[in-house]
Amino acid sequence: MTNDDMDLRILALLQEDALMTADLLAERLPLSPSAIARRIRRMRGDGTIAADVSIVSEEVGPFLSALVHVQFDRHSLDAMQGFQRRLIASPHVQLVAEVTGSFDLVLVVSARDMDAFNALVDSLLGNDPVVRRYETSFFKRRRKFTPALPLHELLGD
Repeated sequence: MTNDDMDLRILALLQEDALMTADLLAERLPLSPSAIARRIRRMRGDGTIAADVSIVSEEVGPFLSALVHVQFDRHSLDAMQGFQRRLIASPHVQLVAEVTGSFDLVLVVSARDMDAFNALVDSLLGNDPVVRRYETSFFKRRRKFTPALPLHELLGD
């Protein structure tokens, strides 16, 4: 996946609004709508664009979100990969990141309320022999949330 500056500009705009049409993008970029559409198709095809998603407002309903740090007890590759597959499969786990330091993973987990969160964490982490311990911090307020990457840093401008 090799992307030039124009690809990065397209990606930066699509990160702001994935529903922008090639016509709208062409109003902001020095390319024709058809050239932009071809580039977007290529980037979707080669995996540069991994997904087009809607970021849902917290106003849709109350959710409890938490940052969970997980420390492994057993570092066998098969056990850790199986554990991570279970985390990734859970619709409540929004992020799974391998990290450095005293913990091995950081998770962002969302649940309807504290009872649902406790049941979820008990089922995902509580009885898994891979997990030595975990620590949880709950979000009080989300001031910013974006999956966008700072692509402007890659541009040759």
